[in-house]
Amino acid sequence: MGLFDGLNSLLFPDNNICLFCREKIEVDAPYFLCQDCIDKLKFLNKEINIDSPYIESGIYSLFFNEYVREKIYKYKYYRCSYLYKTFGEILKQSIESVELFKNIDIITYVPIHRKRKAQRGFDQSELVAQYIGQSLDIKVSVGNLVRTKNTMAQNKLSRSRRLENISGAFKIKYEDEFFDKEILLIDDIITTGVTLNECGKVLLESGGKKVYALAITSGKNR
Repeated sequence: MGLFDGLNSLLFPDNNICLFCREKIEVDAPYFLCQDCIDKLKFLNKEINIDSPYIESGIYSLFFNEYVREKIYKYKYYRCSYLYKTFGEILKQSIESVELFKNIDIITYVPIHRKRKAQRGFDQSELVAQYIGQSLDIKVSVGNLVRTKNTMAQNKLSRSRRLENISGAFKIKYEDEFFDKEILLIDDIITTGVTLNECGKVLLESGGKKVYALAITSGKNR
């Protein structure tokens, strides 16, 4: 039994349950959701200007509304780690649909700090990245891009404070893994893009060829 099979069977022994509302669904229901929950999502696969010299392009999958915000918040802060399956499926659909992602060599993710991961019990973007990599047979870099500073939450800061807060917050342990690779960088939500910019910087400085960003949603669409 793999990591994801064990996690899912522990939390949801009945596979015929919508992961958002817990109503009964068909075994092969898209995104592991019922149709009512799917209807509350607006799929965009929209390109976003991150305003970064290090990010080739950025895409987000879903329109940001209160329903999406609530589900991401629940995933991150209420130990609903099983939601990686739904968000992973949504991002997988974006990767399969967007031409920009056709030549991706390796997937990584915006990591949380090790202390926060210990408190939460998981890294939300890591779980999604691993799900996507396993589903699409793309190599995933785990634990190589690391957050060295336990930064404040970016959404509570002005843009200038965000830049100061995140500066120097990431490093690469083993540069060879990204050398001459086209890299897909996964995040949950794009706000100003300064965190993606900082990650993109260290990925290119490690020898990466190009960095593309993909997120579930973006507050910039409001």
